[in-house]
Amino acid sequence: MYQTSANASPFEQIFQLGSAAVIILEHSFYVFDQRRHLQDQQQSVPSVHVALERYMASPHAIAVRNAVNTAVHAYQEAVSAAVYTSQGNSSTWMAKLPFEYFQRKAKRAQAKAELLQRILEITLQYRLPRP
Repeated sequence: MYQTSANASPFEQIFQLGSAAVIILEHSFYVFDQRRHLQDQQQSVPSVHVALERYMASPHAIAVRNAVNTAVHAYQEAVSAAVYTSQGNSSTWMAKLPFEYFQRKAKRAQAKAELLQRILEITLQYRLPRP
């Protein structure tokens, strides 16, 4: 079936498979709808299988995998940067601690929102054409 990168993290694999599933399911709906309207006699093969075959044969499968990997790596870098921003040996570091915690938390939330937005954009960008 769909192969994710061998060295991809489980986090990346979840987003890769999730994006692929949405694309395949949307296309299978169009295949099903087309068959229903045309009263196609090739009902033996489920529309999901047709959509999966079309997706795997298209350049979209590799493009989605690469785009998701890039988005996840950008997210991980943003989260890492948010965690390691507090540096220095100031005598007021204890006073800054609560503020920095909320600032890091806000940066992580922003990075997560950007990741989800990018995954949605990737999914919409690589939709299969209607049959």
